[in-house]
Amino acid sequence: METRTTWYVIYTRSRQEKVVAERLSTAGYEVYLPLIKVISQWSDRKKLVEKPLFNSYVFIREVKETDRIKGFTGVVGFLKYDNKPARVQQREIETLKSIIRHGYDVSELGDPSLLVKGSKVMVMGGPLKGNVGELYENSESEWFIIHFENIGNSIKVKIPGKLLKKLE
Repeated sequence: METRTTWYVIYTRSRQEKVVAERLSTAGYEVYLPLIKVISQWSDRKKLVEKPLFNSYVFIREVKETDRIKGFTGVVGFLKYDNKPARVQQREIETLKSIIRHGYDVSELGDPSLLVKGSKVMVMGGPLKGNVGELYENSESEWFIIHFENIGNSIKVKIPGKLLKKLE
């Protein structure tokens, strides 16, 4: 697994993530759009649909011609962090892929300042072994928080408590 590869985050118009990812992929760019399966409720039925894990975000690998990317329909621009394009490392992309591949129960948190502060924990087993984050507890289960500082977003992943070790 490559660990030095840098990915950037493209911010898209609302509900344009799949279209943008498809157009960029067709144009020869390597993109990643983490999709999760959720049950959507309509007035007459329920249906299992795929939706982006992060609303309006598409990850693109090692792009140099940023102006050309901005010309694609549906692209708003590149997400910024400290006035520079937000960068995501390959290991973070691999973490997202592992979460999706293993079917963890996940949800997007958005602004990390809204998190209820919990204990720092490390995942001791399973595909996310070695990841450090916060434990977010609710009455029914334990959630592990993974914060991606450069994109200003977090996800919470439902992990059995026996796989988590509290850190000092």
